[in-house]
Amino acid sequence: MKKNSILIELTPLLDVILIMLFFILVQSEGRMGTFYDEVREAFEAEIAIFEADMEAFKAEHAVEMEQLRATRDDYEALQLGLYEDTGIILISIVADPADADNRWVLVEADSHISRVDLSWNQVAREAATLELNTILASKIQDIDSTVVVVAFRFDSGNIFIADYRLVSGVIHIQRQFNQLVVAELDIRI
Repeated sequence: MKKNSILIELTPLLDVILIMLFFILVQSEGRMGTFYDEVREAFEAEIAIFEADMEAFKAEHAVEMEQLRATRDDYEALQLGLYEDTGIILISIVADPADADNRWVLVEADSHISRVDLSWNQVAREAATLELNTILASKIQDIDSTVVVVAFRFDSGNIFIADYRLVSGVIHIQRQFNQLVVAELDIRI
């Protein structure tokens, strides 16, 4: 059998295909430029709306900020009055973020801070309860005010319920013997 050798010249066909691709790319580039312009205009319109909304929010927020500043000034005046006429004792349960088993109770009054370490050992817990009772009673007796406020601050998400009960029990015991105003503040974020 004899092979027919047909030689096809592909160069003109290839030229036509490349010319068509060139026209398609040129048209596509023109459309992309228009598309970019439309997107930029839409984006600028959105930014203008956002800036108008932001200015309205700032105007509304300015009124609220003035109200909050007035409230803060009233609070500071009240707090100053409390410090002059009232003895304040702050009790906090603090846990080491790196080791949850390492925790303690801080008792703060008149810029003096006492620390009671907590553990799971029953004998150590009883000793901590006794020490906390002694510290709290001493701080209450040292205050020469008619009203004693005990603020118990804790983060319920980071403390153990047994530690909470230990401190609450000590505060309850002190309330039986002293006139105390107690505020429990859960500072969970």
